[in-house]
Amino acid sequence: MSLTIGSTIRVPEDSYRFGTGPLTLHVTEILSRGPFEGHVWAEVRGHDVREDGSLAVRARFAFVRVDRVRVVRVVSL
Repeated sequence: MSLTIGSTIRVPEDSYRFGTGPLTLHVTEILSRGPFEGHVWAEVRGHDVREDGSLAVRARFAFVRVDRVRVVRVVSL
């Protein structure tokens, strides 16, 4: 797994803060990365990817557990 700027990631609900349901995010910035509660976590900024593949206009922040992040391919961004 490679958490990089420009990638689209999917994270299970129990592996990011804060929100409900799985997170699908197009990453525009990685603010920090380091240990937390025995795992490596990263603070990222990006845009939610909607079910139709479009991006939400408003950017959001998320704190994600790096080992639970999956890079996914989205057809339309």
